[in-house]
Amino acid sequence: MTEQEGFAEAVLVFEADLMGVASEMRLCEFDAVTEGAATLERFAASVARAAYVVVGTALSVRGVVFFSFKVDEEGHVDRSFNVPLQYLMEHAGPGPDLGTGPIRLACRGQCPVPWHSMNLWEPQKEGEADSLQIVQRAIWRNRLGLKPRGKANRLLEDNFVLEDPLASQRKLETRLTETFGEEGRVNLEALIRQHNEQIEKISARYRTDLERQQQTYLDQIRNSRDEIQKLKSALRHEQERSRRLQSLLRGEPS
Repeated sequence: MTEQEGFAEAVLVFEADLMGVASEMRLCEFDAVTEGAATLERFAASVARAAYVVVGTALSVRGVVFFSFKVDEEGHVDRSFNVPLQYLMEHAGPGPDLGTGPIRLACRGQCPVPWHSMNLWEPQKEGEADSLQIVQRAIWRNRLGLKPRGKANRLLEDNFVLEDPLASQRKLETRLTETFGEEGRVNLEALIRQHNEQIEKISARYRTDLERQQQTYLDQIRNSRDEIQKLKSALRHEQERSRRLQSLLRGEPS
């Protein structure tokens, strides 16, 4: 489902409250943003939530991937962004019917590649806040001037058959096994467990370093106090010696 196949592709960035679309761009423009050739100052220092949209004939939404990305203080998209939007779309599960048959949908709760689900978000589904309806209305306004090529679209849409999500998952697992072997198979639970273990190791190392640093500071404070006491004692001794010398000079008994 690409522009070469007759569909149009767009990326819509939502408002922070998810009640509307704040920015619209073609996929090639978003690619330029992720490559650092352009910035998104409006979303600086935030985590933006967006939708990658495939558009068919009559500006009908045929597929959506709800994803998020980080934007730094200067408006640059995090360079670690690597969500395979087109791949997720091609393997997405079934979504609701927006008027021209079921669409393809990938979101946090329905992600064809489990370890990418953490980079997706769950659309709202009620009333004016319905994320898919917001997407469809934005596409109908067509501020981007999208022009899906009708002939190719019609052929593809007539043959638009959603693959069973379980079959798609099994196919993906088979491909991973063929590529990496049984030991290379990865699942979301394993990734989360590894992530948590790494966090625990880092936290433990941080606590150890912090305790060591605190002990060093306490030792320094204790040594400083001892030195101060020695200086005070020496000062008192010198004051007493000075008082005695002054008394002898004045001919007074010490």
